[in-house]
Amino acid sequence: MTSLLPPNATSAERALELAMRAGIDLSAVGTLWNPATCPADVLPFLAWGLAISHWDPNWNEAQKRAAIAEAIPFHQIKGTRAAVEEILARFHPLLSLVEWWQANPRREPHTFEVRAPAGPGGIDASFLTTQTAEAIIRDVAAAKPLRSHFDFVFALEAQATLWIAGGVMAGTIHRADYAAALDESRDWDALLQTQDGAPITNPDGSFFLETE
Repeated sequence: MTSLLPPNATSAERALELAMRAGIDLSAVGTLWNPATCPADVLPFLAWGLAISHWDPNWNEAQKRAAIAEAIPFHQIKGTRAAVEEILARFHPLLSLVEWWQANPRREPHTFEVRAPAGPGGIDASFLTTQTAEAIIRDVAAAKPLRSHFDFVFALEAQATLWIAGGVMAGTIHRADYAAALDESRDWDALLQTQDGAPITNPDGSFFLETE
């Protein structure tokens, strides 16, 4: 078969020529990179091409198209506080980010906490399922600055318990290495706490008791 292309034609041009000679319908090619017009069965490939950090095959078609449409604007802020806050807002409007310099006492530089406030007006205790904690840690890890490390803290004041899930990982890693544990070593309800439900500590690291 004689090609009509010049010797310096690219591999893509030669593939296109072969497709045209084979009679393949190429009319849909122009729609493939548009989340609004891309065929539904090709959406996962478009998501992969745009490097979406989290893709759920159980989403409905509208959710998949919306996630793809948001991919490029999100990549423009990825690695910033704004990106992490956008991720948190997708899960629950009361989730907040506390950076190391905002914590009391201050944390190590380049660390932060993802806080889920409990109590009256806070997040219901049923919100923190294993699946939800894993999803939050995974998506925050993909959006945060590469050098930053974080903990996911959920305080359940009503039940006098404290859940802590550490999410220390690089933002480019999508495998969630973390541990979650229910600390019953003390009566958390007897401790003085901040408005976010975090125990208040002395300079030596011990906790303030309400009777002190």
